[in-house]
Amino acid sequence: MLKLKFVLACILCSASISICSAQQSLVLNDVIGIAQKSSPSYYRAQSRALNSMYAYRYFRSGQMPQLVLGIDNYSSFLGETVEVQQPNGPSEFRRRSTSVTSLGLGLRQQVPWTGGTFSFRSDLTRNDQFSPESKKSFLATPFSIRYDQPSIMYNAYRWAQKISPVLYEESKRQYIEDLERVALDASDYFFRALGAQVQVKILQLNVENTDTLYKISKGRYDLGKIAENELLQIELSLLNARNNLDQAIISKEVAYQELKRFLNMPKDAEIDLVAPNTIPLFDVPLDKAVSESSTNRQAVLSFRRRRLEAEQSVAQARGSNGYEFNLSATLGRSNNDILLRSAYSGGDVQQNLSVGVSIPIMDWGRARNRVRQAKANRDLAEIDIQQDERIFEQEIYLQTQQFNIQKRLVASAAKADTIAQLRYEITKQRYLIGKISITDLNLAQQEKDQNSRGYINALLSFWNAYYTVRRLTLYDFERNEKIKYEYNEK
Repeated sequence: MLKLKFVLACILCSASISICSAQQSLVLNDVIGIAQKSSPSYYRAQSRALNSMYAYRYFRSGQMPQLVLGIDNYSSFLGETVEVQQPNGPSEFRRRSTSVTSLGLGLRQQVPWTGGTFSFRSDLTRNDQFSPESKKSFLATPFSIRYDQPSIMYNAYRWAQKISPVLYEESKRQYIEDLERVALDASDYFFRALGAQVQVKILQLNVENTDTLYKISKGRYDLGKIAENELLQIELSLLNARNNLDQAIISKEVAYQELKRFLNMPKDAEIDLVAPNTIPLFDVPLDKAVSESSTNRQAVLSFRRRRLEAEQSVAQARGSNGYEFNLSATLGRSNNDILLRSAYSGGDVQQNLSVGVSIPIMDWGRARNRVRQAKANRDLAEIDIQQDERIFEQEIYLQTQQFNIQKRLVASAAKADTIAQLRYEITKQRYLIGKISITDLNLAQQEKDQNSRGYINALLSFWNAYYTVRRLTLYDFERNEKIKYEYNEK
């Protein structure tokens, strides 16, 4: 029998050890690390960054020479009816079966200074006739040089060269800000779950203490040392403590599930949160914060891009004033023959020049008003940008001051929590010896609980301020270095 009890004890012990080992203890840095590697917020940030990177590469590839091979084939093997000019003058309708195959190789390059397109092509066309008689011929264009200039009033390509690099640089900084936002959100979820966890432990202790007090008070009531009213008050406190504990357990489960959902963890994962023992003690100089934010933030580039886009709208309005100048020029050589080799020999020079000019005679001020509208929109955009710049600077100032204050608030909250704990223990001992009433004990317990929650809230505010300053400056003041993250290209 003793042996059986020993075996059962070993099994229960090993089971409890495996359960404890399955539970994962997480500190704040663990939660942030998981969030910045596997959370849905991380994947969204990475997708946005990759999307911007590919968009910029697409634009850059358009600046390079484009080599294009084109193959076209049109066949009519069953015959078609066509109009054929006869040698003696009149036309007749004849049925014939043909096949036309074209092969072209072209190299084109965008000209950034003018916005036009320069191209070099080589083309070969083979024409096969199967009925009413069989014959073939070739049309060869060994080379042709072409330049197309759609308009000289507005160069969209040049504006894209100015704006696209700014957009890409914005996306890289936005990626860093997004990951710092992930850290901020992770900190918020962590401390809310930690607060719920601490609240459960506080209420569990309250239930244990109140239950002990109730048993002691019941014995004292039986001895006639306390009134029935005081005993009932303690019993009521015990019932309320148990009800509060049940509610706190539910709130803790909700907070834990929200944290695990944010971290993309399984909903049945066993985790235990560990409160930070220390906090960074450095101060953030305001001038340093302003300097780093002005250098590192995405918003600074956004202000610049918005000004460029406003100027682009004005230039586009001026270019669309009704005056148009279109140019197309082609120079090349072509020849046709029934033999392929002969088609590439000799040939005639082709020269084509097309110039189009459009001048508005009467538009009732349409073009002028469009330019004025674009300028008014530019001025409005400038006002909005200036306001956003002021908000940007004000946010840096307020958040920097908030962070520098939070250290003292955390220290004060920690001291208040310690004092409240000590006062409660002293008050409980005085109640047990009959020196004070149950009302004084309840007040001491409420102050203890309130200051315990206050300490967790102070930690939450401090770390939120810490990661907010990092996000607003993209600078690590603890290590004195710029914050950088690299994303993996898929």
